[in-house]
Amino acid sequence: MRHSFSGIIVRYLSDEEEPVKYGSPKLPIKAIPQEDDQPHSNTETILDDQVSFREVWLANAKARKTRLIEQRKKTGDLWERELEDELHVNLWETGRDRLSPFMDIGLMIGKRDAYSAVVVDFPWKVELKDVSDLGSRLNGEKSVAAIFNEVVHYDGFGEGNYANISFRKDGQDDKPFSLVRLNTQLFKVEPIFLSDENVCTRLTITLPSRPIITNIKDHRESAYIRFRIRNVPPSVYSVDFIQKDRALISSNTETRIIDFRINVRRGVPEELLSGNDRLKFPKFQRIHCFLTTIRDEVCVSDTKDYKGYRSLMDEEIWNEYIRLDSSVGISEETSVRNYLGYQWTASKEGDSVKDLIVLGRFSKVRSDYLSIARFVTLVVIFGASGSALWDISTTSIAKEIPDSCGWKLVWLLMYLAFGFLLIGARPILGLLKKKALKHLGQKN
Repeated sequence: MRHSFSGIIVRYLSDEEEPVKYGSPKLPIKAIPQEDDQPHSNTETILDDQVSFREVWLANAKARKTRLIEQRKKTGDLWERELEDELHVNLWETGRDRLSPFMDIGLMIGKRDAYSAVVVDFPWKVELKDVSDLGSRLNGEKSVAAIFNEVVHYDGFGEGNYANISFRKDGQDDKPFSLVRLNTQLFKVEPIFLSDENVCTRLTITLPSRPIITNIKDHRESAYIRFRIRNVPPSVYSVDFIQKDRALISSNTETRIIDFRINVRRGVPEELLSGNDRLKFPKFQRIHCFLTTIRDEVCVSDTKDYKGYRSLMDEEIWNEYIRLDSSVGISEETSVRNYLGYQWTASKEGDSVKDLIVLGRFSKVRSDYLSIARFVTLVVIFGASGSALWDISTTSIAKEIPDSCGWKLVWLLMYLAFGFLLIGARPILGLLKKKALKHLGQKN
């Protein structure tokens, strides 16, 4: 299936619309005194000097106050600090049915009070039932530490929809933020029909208002939200290449290209990017993307943003985190021990990043008992067919045609038909399976 673009677009919805600015701000221009024949008095000169000194003093005082505020945002008390914006995207290809991956999106919002919502555009049709909050699953230090791969301090509040979290560094709390839990009423799904007849989806997550806090020490400037999108079409980020002669051999190499783009504006329809001046592209300090897939695949990626791969530690925590259905237990097949997480990260020291391109080539060798049995059977069939063809050509064609030649020809055709059936069985079954899954998806 063709999509309008590959990836997702993440933006913030600001509370107020900024006025349009033309050029650089102009400084106030002082009127140049005209020379005249009248001499200036000493009193006027003194008044001018006093006004100039007062303006300079006020400007310096304002600059000192601004520097102090900026410093407090970095090294002040926990309730004064402001974190940098970050985006975390996780693509999960786990479970028995790897044809329906799911995606987790996490956002660190540095200035929580400056925005009213988060808006995410997807190049496929997303149903509201496929969207769910993950804040409730991050209900303790262990689960939060697994997500951020950091030592954390967790303070939960029973009366609110949030928890205060900070990273621990040298025994001190650092990088404080609030983990905000979202309910289903805060999610809004809106289909967008483009001029090229494709359908995209705009997901709007309204940021809940701050709870009434009696203690200023519980106040946090930054907030983190995390949610999940199920039933992600693999065609959005993956293109498969399969050997043409795979039905003739006992093993074959399957290769796929991963191409997933986060906030890459090139190639995105202008209809999605324009039309609302309140939608702003965040200035992310870092953009992370993890692709978790089966261990038997080998990734080759030469992009500068590729950081490598790792196994998922804390197996029990991750198994509970990725469960889509709480009524289904974790089996050996669906356990995270069978998977590896591949990481891409875009970051610039002292500067923000606009986008991230996830690009990689994944290959794996597929072989099973059925393929080996089919290969051996084909060898026997074509060997027998060759022998029968030689027998027919030497006994029925070179000499007079005996009565048994017709039966030999029938057996030869039966062998050949059975061999070609074995060759085409796997592609036909794969096609039928895809059509059945597509039909069930449309029915649901």
